[in-house]
Amino acid sequence: MTADEELTCVYETKTFMEGVFSEFHHYPDMILYKALVLLQKFFRKFSIRQLKSDKCLLGTACIFLAAKLDDCPIKLVDIATLYHKHELAKNRLPARPLSDQRKFQIENEICKLESDILREIGFDLEIELPYKYILQYQAYPTPNMAKILEVAQRFCNDSFLKPLCLYYHPLQVACCCIYFATLFWKTPLPDHNGLPWYKFLNSGIELEHIKGGCAVLKNIYATLEAKNAAQKKAAETAHPTGGAKTGAQPAPAATQSGK
Repeated sequence: MTADEELTCVYETKTFMEGVFSEFHHYPDMILYKALVLLQKFFRKFSIRQLKSDKCLLGTACIFLAAKLDDCPIKLVDIATLYHKHELAKNRLPARPLSDQRKFQIENEICKLESDILREIGFDLEIELPYKYILQYQAYPTPNMAKILEVAQRFCNDSFLKPLCLYYHPLQVACCCIYFATLFWKTPLPDHNGLPWYKFLNSGIELEHIKGGCAVLKNIYATLEAKNAAQKKAAETAHPTGGAKTGAQPAPAATQSGK
């Protein structure tokens, strides 16, 4: 499996996780992002190539565990039911009730995967997300900051498709996303008190590291854009006059950022 194929697998898993989590209307979004960090921690120790369980069920187990970490536990029966619902939709199968046997099977598998996640990550449950640092940049004195930070948060959401969060401090990830957003808007940030913007919260942040993180973001969007282009071409070949939809989600609007 190539690096691009691995990214596609994580993207599909993330999309499935977003669908499941969207059903929990009163739960904070940070649970989903912590679940994505858990997923990346797991894949750092246990290769996608070795995974025998359904990757989407693994993602569901990450949500189940992350909710506990955020003191908002989800009932096992609820998440098993939602996994069943979204599994049918993913495979384009008609909706049907969850049988007791299938419910028992899904619940057991989620509990087993939860144990596997904890074991593989060495019970390392410390997770700090970049979002609080992005929000702290609201205090940066420039009139364009609001629109930059709005896009930066979207880039941050997609950054979890790669293990950027495991190798960069959350503040560095936040700066990567903000820098990428300035490239997207073609709006460089001015210095403040004689220092570049990326040293606003910590003078130890270096532009070299930020650019390295941006290269990872560019790779994410380039890979997804190529994937969608290939799917569109395949659909046009299969249906030269019908223009049938492939079911794939469009590449993020920021695909052209920083080019």
